[in-house]
Amino acid sequence: MIIAWWQFKERSVAICPTATTDRLVTDGIYRFTRNPMYLGIALMLGGTAAWFGTLPFYAAALGFLVIMDRWFRRYEEDKLFAAFGREYAEYKSKVRPWI
Repeated sequence: MIIAWWQFKERSVAICPTATTDRLVTDGIYRFTRNPMYLGIALMLGGTAAWFGTLPFYAAALGFLVIMDRWFRRYEEDKLFAAFGREYAEYKSKVRPWI
């Protein structure tokens, strides 16, 4: 998650999903997953759930994954396709959304 954040920071790419994107980052951690920041948060939530071992923590981790996968990821992918077209489509065909 921090590596992905740093890659954005180095290239002056906005981290906010609703901000205008003018660069497509496909190297570094983005060679392995299209969503390393969301994945990092999901892993932290999953680790917290495993630590406490209670249903509400597992529900929060699962809920986060579902919301990110069904709404936020799709919103961002539509936005990136509109901005980068074929370049993003090629990247998307080579790299999985999660792992």
